[in-house]
Parts: sequence; C-alpha cells; structure tokens
Amino acid sequence: MQASDESILICDLKKGNVEAFKKIYSFYHKRIYNFCLSLHQSADEAEETVQKVFVALWEQRLQVDEEKSLATYLYSIARYMVYRDFRLQVYKKAALDNINLKLNNINVSTIDDVLYSELVAFLEKFIEEIPERQREVFKLSRFSGLTYIQIADRLNISENTVDTQIRKALVFLRLKYKQHYI
Repeated sequence: MQASDESILICDLKKGNVEAFKKIYSFYHKRIYNFCLSLHQSADEAEETVQKVFVALWEQRLQVDEEKSLATYLYSIARYMVYRDFRLQVYKKAALDNINLKLNNINVSTIDDVLYSELVAFLEKFIEEIPERQREVFKLSRFSGLTYIQIADRLNISENTVDTQIRKALVFLRLKYKQHYI
C-alpha cells in the first residue's frame, strides 16, 4: 500500500468511515495474524489478539497519525496485547501455583502466615497514605488490572501522568518498606 493511499485511509478512518476500516483490516489482517501466531501458542489465541488489535484501532482511530506508518502502529498494538496476555498468564500461573502449594502443604508455617498478613496490612496502611489521585491511579493499575491507556481514558489524564503517578506511588511504598523492614 502506498503511503499516500494509507494517509487517505487513515484520514477517512478518523472520520469514522467503516469502509476505510474494512480496507485497512483486509490489508493488514493476515500480516498481524502471522505476527501474533509467531508469538502465541495457538491459532485461536493469535486470532483473538488480532481482533483486539483492530478493536483498539477503531477505538483509538482519532489518535492515529496519518504521517506515520500504520503497519508500525498496528504491530505495536499487537506486541503490547501479546505481552499483556503473557503477563496475565504468568500471574494466573503464579496464583494457581501458590494455591496448589498451600493446598498440598499441610505444614504451612504459622510464621510465614503471620509475616504475610503483616505485609498485607503494611501495604494497605501505606497505600492509604499515598495522595488521593496517586492512590486512585495505583489501585486501578495494581488491583483492577487496567492498562495505562484505560486508566488515562477513565480519569481523563495522559498516559504519562498515569506512569508518573504509579512510579511515585511505588517509590513511596518502597521507601516505607525499607524504613519498616530493613
């Protein structure tokens, strides 16, 4: 696809033109699918990611820059989606492993349980000391599992602000942890 043709399609897409979206989809679908398939373990996972990529494209169509490569933009979204799925799988596996360990290990140490409970109480206490907006952003990220983009949209702030707020919250919690435990 010529750069000028792509720019015209992007402009039409930004106006909400469904036909432009269909042309972009038909041109890039197979490429994005093959990219996702090379990273995923199954064709179903790859196809699901492709669908998420094009849904994201439609939802974020106003932010697409007609001066930049649409392919690069789509591959970036796909890579982000695949990595996010990997992270979620790792978290789920770790949680299941932890549950299985607790279920299979009758001799769970009481000291470990007390330390864990103390750590949870510590975190809850100091999370409440974080400034209100920072706390809200932090909780949406860490407890609700929202992405930076989703948080930014929900709170009507920039992704950079989300990133900054989370970084500040983590610095604060690390400092409190070191003061308390080290």
